[in-house]
Amino acid sequence: MSRRVRRRVVGRGHGRPVPALGAAMCAVAVPVVVVALPGIAAAQDSPPYVFAQGAKTVQGAVTSADAAELKAGETYRSSIEAGVKGTGLGGGSGAKGGAGTRYYRVDLDGSSDTYVSAVAVPKVGADVKAAFNDSISVTLQDQQGNRCDSEVAAFRSAEYPRPIAATAERVVREGGGRCQDAGTYYVVVARKTAPDSTRERWDLELSVSSEPTLKSPPATTGPGVWSSVSPRPPAGIPSERPGGTGFNDARSLRQGVWKDRIRPGQTLFYRIPLDWGQQLFTEAELGNSAGDAQRKGFVPSALNVTLYNPARTPVTSKDASYGGEPSVAALDSLPPVAYENRYLSRADEAGVRFAGWYYLKVSLTPEMKGTFGNKESGVTLRLTVHGEAASAPAYVRDPGAFQVTDADRAAAENGSAQGGGSSLPSAGGQDGGQGGGQAGQGGSVRTNRMTVVGIAGIGTGSVLVLGLGVWTYVARRRAPAGW
Repeated sequence: MSRRVRRRVVGRGHGRPVPALGAAMCAVAVPVVVVALPGIAAAQDSPPYVFAQGAKTVQGAVTSADAAELKAGETYRSSIEAGVKGTGLGGGSGAKGGAGTRYYRVDLDGSSDTYVSAVAVPKVGADVKAAFNDSISVTLQDQQGNRCDSEVAAFRSAEYPRPIAATAERVVREGGGRCQDAGTYYVVVARKTAPDSTRERWDLELSVSSEPTLKSPPATTGPGVWSSVSPRPPAGIPSERPGGTGFNDARSLRQGVWKDRIRPGQTLFYRIPLDWGQQLFTEAELGNSAGDAQRKGFVPSALNVTLYNPARTPVTSKDASYGGEPSVAALDSLPPVAYENRYLSRADEAGVRFAGWYYLKVSLTPEMKGTFGNKESGVTLRLTVHGEAASAPAYVRDPGAFQVTDADRAAAENGSAQGGGSSLPSAGGQDGGQGGGQAGQGGSVRTNRMTVVGIAGIGTGSVLVLGLGVWTYVARRRAPAGW
């Protein structure tokens, strides 16, 4: 029995010029030379989305007959062009999609619940336009073209490009009807683009998660009464933990008060381990020091906070407007994590159906730049994990990402950007967030880079000489004594 289509709102760096190189360099007519040393990103740049280490690149097919295979437990990179008309759905194994539709396939057994996630990563920048209904959708269908499940993620009221994710699922249950048998299924990823939106290709990160069945038949109804009363948020001086660029380098957090800095148009990711029987309560506050405190104005939907479950399914989302005073986005109360939640009628409550890493995505609209200036703003996260960890359901095998391990708890404690073995494939080469106290004070996950920008209006020979001079100067500045 297919589940209804769900629609969700699933919508820093500092720079300084290299000191003067001397009178000889100044005599050369150069309009702009900006050198950003490692560890100092260009002021208006946001680090790119960090994809999973070792992710395989696959090409989405125009027809289901040519669909590349996606395997459970694997993460893949792909891309999709802009599309306006058609969804590419239906038609069975010979189906053909239009512009902005791509096919992949998965081979499923007849017992495991399966979740196929697509993270869309659009280009960002002042010249990139996005509309209210620009979206990515993921649909899982059988060989006859019957829809098992579909989800759409759109930018909605926050009309600016940022990573958005959608997940389609196949849940096996007694009397479930269609999509219950083992066999080949098709994953249809479709992108909808408004006429005035930027039409550059979007990168995709695709992942397939398999949740094993239980040893004994599970209950087929949701849990009974649960408390929706939010506890008092944690107080105290916030500790700093810089957020990541996506799911793979999201900074680990535990219950407490945390702070970070965010620029207009930037998106930060964090993750919190939630065990069986536990509830998460989240507040994100944009302080009165956001942007230029001397400016006045009002920005609707300035801050967006979205919660994702371990399968990267959007669970709930909340916006907060900003007018110069502190503004808070508090996520709605959700039930304690329980296997039976999947049978609840509300999609947000059904989303907290397994233990594991839950992800917080925090985005600040680019409109803050025009009203309050292009400055970093302080954001404070207050997280409450309510309840003691309960016993896990009896799976027939290791549940992989759908559990909380001792390594996960340690990662949350020390603020690692990579966690224990229960997380989905994580990005390599990132700082582990080492440090004392409550906050991981290791290097930021924001990308270090070295760039030379804007040499123009001079001859080729001058460019070569100038470039050599700059690099020699920088190298000598960074070299040890005696070089």
